[in-house]
Amino acid sequence: MNIEIEIGKSYNVFDDGKISKSRLYQVKVTEIVPFNEIDDDTLEQWKNEVNDCDWLYATETDFFIKTWNGADTETFVRTKNNGWFSMGFMCSGRLDFDGSLSNLL
Repeated sequence: MNIEIEIGKSYNVFDDGKISKSRLYQVKVTEIVPFNEIDDDTLEQWKNEVNDCDWLYATETDFFIKTWNGADTETFVRTKNNGWFSMGFMCSGRLDFDGSLSNLL
């Protein structure tokens, strides 16, 4: 799969995947890590997320997208519908990598 996300660029994210202005925030992409180069802790977290949220996360991901939102780091992985969603209970959201979600507002 090709990666359509750029390092250094800011993207909109929707908290909990809910598309509304009140759930909108931005992240800046700091790193794009291929699956075969990811650190063990992130890999383990991803495996747990896939298991715990099998309706959301794809069972395979090609990249891990590392971002900064001004306060925290977030790591995005592929979803079942070929989108991107961040891992973790807090600070998890749907990445608007192509602007299509923001256009719905």
